[in-house]
Amino acid sequence: MGVSLASIKQFIVGILVGIASMLPGVSGAVVAVCFGVYERLIADLADISHKLRSDLPFILILGFGILAGMMIIAFGLKYASDNYETLLMFFFVGLIAGQIPQLYTLTSAPEPLNITNILAFIIGLVIMGSFLFLGTGNDQTLSHDLSTVIYMLIIGIILAISKIAPGISGSTILLVLGLYYPLINVMTSFDMALLIPVGIGLIVGILGFSKVMNHVLNCYRRSTYLMIFGLTIGSLFVVISLAVNDLTTTDIVADIIITIIGVIVSLAFVKLGEHNSCTLPT
Repeated sequence: MGVSLASIKQFIVGILVGIASMLPGVSGAVVAVCFGVYERLIADLADISHKLRSDLPFILILGFGILAGMMIIAFGLKYASDNYETLLMFFFVGLIAGQIPQLYTLTSAPEPLNITNILAFIIGLVIMGSFLFLGTGNDQTLSHDLSTVIYMLIIGIILAISKIAPGISGSTILLVLGLYYPLINVMTSFDMALLIPVGIGLIVGILGFSKVMNHVLNCYRRSTYLMIFGLTIGSLFVVISLAVNDLTTTDIVADIIITIIGVIVSLAFVKLGEHNSCTLPT
């Protein structure tokens, strides 16, 4: 038997999900929603013990595609960070800013806001905004000790959650924590001693949080998205502060242009996620 057309398309979608999940401000889950694989994937992960046999090819093909996409974009980001770091940071500012209108619409509901909703937003805002005052956001130094292994596990879990819940950008969180560029370096150098913990964290996060995220999004949808909205607003201020650190007057025009491009790219991903008609054959 040859490789089916559906399998090829699923692998390509996996690549797109992987690329999107590595861009701050962009949710890989949004791309999965667009191409009609999100609900099937979540259903498989929520009942993995039963679905592993019946839907294993789909899980593996999509999973390998996601990993391939993450590696492909990692090399591009590595080159950009080495040669155009300030421009890249302002591109990230645009990507994050472009997601705000869509995230705001996800927080809407017929009933008025309650205290739980408001607290959820404030908590998200404070968590990310606190990094402005804690002096973090600078890249962490990674070695091969136990603390770094734990960092890598946490990175994997954060990336996993961002692939499960539409609207969450794990890369934005990593950027604020100062773990984004170190992860890019680990990926492009094929440092298996650190990549393996990331993979373990990714698997643990996906298996451990798929049911949790499914539950909170179903039962506490508005509060959940308000917290995500708060996290996004807070992270935007942090990333702006990081971007302006190396800003010079000669770069202002280029930085404004690249920020606008980032917004356009981000809005394109949002628009892509709204067109759920592009469903893959199963």
